[in-house]
Amino acid sequence: MDILRLIALLSLLLVVPAHAEIYKYVDENGNVTFTDVYKKGAKRIEMPGAPATLPSASTISPKKRASYAPGPADFPRIDADTQKRRDDIRRQVLQDEIATERRNADEARRQLALGERVQAGERATDSTYLNRVKRLRESVDQHEQNIVAIQRELANLK
Repeated sequence: MDILRLIALLSLLLVVPAHAEIYKYVDENGNVTFTDVYKKGAKRIEMPGAPATLPSASTISPKKRASYAPGPADFPRIDADTQKRRDDIRRQVLQDEIATERRNADEARRQLALGERVQAGERATDSTYLNRVKRLRESVDQHEQNIVAIQRELANLK
């Protein structure tokens, strides 16, 4: 038994600390993201106690970075009018989706208002009431999150 404890203690002492570079990125909507993957415009976060010998993103030579070329030179291209038509179709689909999602959110809010009413013989502290209201609120929240996501997609269209 003592030998097992000794082995466990030694294995803990021999663990090499892991190190990853951390980057902070702020997108066009102001959302802050911390990641270990470099993204253009991201700032490296200095971590206390991190070894100074590891290369930073600024010291990596440009030829070692991945190429961001859209594709091979002989890759088929489409003309601007075709792309504009595709973007217009995508915009219309997203607008249809957001209209449907808004209707669904309105219906979910209406259902929540009805569901929040305490039924005859029921109390606001009953688990059935609490579960019903929780489920209805989650439905409203989901529809509102969908609306925000679709609005973001619409804003990203050219």
